[in-house]
Amino acid sequence: MLIFNKNKFCFQIKIIILKIFIIFLMTSCNLDISENHNFLFNKNNQNQFNKLVIPKGINIPTEDQEYKIPYTEEDLKKEKNNIFPPV
Repeated sequence: MLIFNKNKFCFQIKIIILKIFIIFLMTSCNLDISENHNFLFNKNNQNQFNKLVIPKGINIPTEDQEYKIPYTEEDLKKEKNNIFPPV
């Protein structure tokens, strides 16, 4: 019984050391997004994102507008639905 208690104690010590090691590794991770992903940020001001380039002919609705799907009632009644939006 003494051997079992000694092994149990050693096992608990190993678990505690492992938990401390895991916490140390988690807190020492360097997650510097501005260095690793510099294409997302403006080079002059690291706190601002780069301006999104939108191709000509693409209209983005404002916050007050809702996105409307340009389908007609005939499109909804078809048995074989076309997954592509109308051109």
